[in-house]
Amino acid sequence: MSKCNNVNGAGAMGYVLKIAALPLACLVWSCNDGRREATGNPVVRQDTVSILGDPAFAGGLALKRAGGPPAGVLRPFGPGATTAIWELAEWGSGHMLSEADRTEQGDWRRYANAGKKIEFMAVDGGVSTVMDVYASAEYDHPRKPGQPWPHLLVEQSFPDKPLLSAIDGVMLSFEGKLGFARSRMAQGEYDAGLHAAQFQLFITVQDLDTASARHGDYLWFGIPFYDSRYEQSEVYAAQDVGKDDATGKFIYSMASADFMSGTFHSGDWIRIEKDILPNILNAFALAQDRGYLTGTTIDGFGLTGMNLGWEVPGTFDVRFEIKEFDLSVISDGKE
Repeated sequence: MSKCNNVNGAGAMGYVLKIAALPLACLVWSCNDGRREATGNPVVRQDTVSILGDPAFAGGLALKRAGGPPAGVLRPFGPGATTAIWELAEWGSGHMLSEADRTEQGDWRRYANAGKKIEFMAVDGGVSTVMDVYASAEYDHPRKPGQPWPHLLVEQSFPDKPLLSAIDGVMLSFEGKLGFARSRMAQGEYDAGLHAAQFQLFITVQDLDTASARHGDYLWFGIPFYDSRYEQSEVYAAQDVGKDDATGKFIYSMASADFMSGTFHSGDWIRIEKDILPNILNAFALAQDRGYLTGTTIDGFGLTGMNLGWEVPGTFDVRFEIKEFDLSVISDGKE
């Protein structure tokens, strides 16, 4: 595994989907370190190892604030003996969570204020999480062009950063459901070009080759679990633009049909098991075709971090629940 000075797995991102759009989340995080064998000669052995750090949130979540240092740590399961790997980002929000917002209800650890809520419950070595955003408390009028929007993102820089050239797959394991998504705008106030609620996962794919002219450059690879405007999202591929702190990097977001059956609009629990490595490789090739990450090769690129959660540029009150979330790399070998 390679390490470098990398982009944080999350960031303040926005992009235009047909308009200004965004990401993210609630979940059970689990660490999977399993092995499967196929019949035949020779034996093909497949090792699957999670790349998420601290899947049980033992170190808590460092609170991120735009334009300032971290603002403390949420510790849902006590003080912990490790430094927080996870971060909680609340860009564009007027209601910031803190450890003082913590309450307990049964096995749940809850942080809530007028604008958002996040809950954690330890389950079988992982953590179930619920993430709410109440944008009705953020906006006193429907969002206007150029106005920021609230985020609630859990994110991390991966402790180990696997090179794409050294692995045979990237398994996304996810089980979740949309709890609710309620528009608080009158029919005449809603503008699909300005107003939405999105729950997404983004992964940074970054050049880790210190000899490369593009060392440190990266693209965003997205998985759009939910968008209030569309039951099925199409492929989106363009530059990250749409607000002052946009990164200007290439964004590739998968089509819903490429990683799941059904739609989270149904309100049903949906389970996803998908090897997304082929899609990541396609995203890299498309980025280069469009003039990004040129003068380099895929060999030096690795997975460096992720963010997951809500971005809500419209007046919606929303909830997402997750029973399982994991990202693991697959390596095949012969004995």
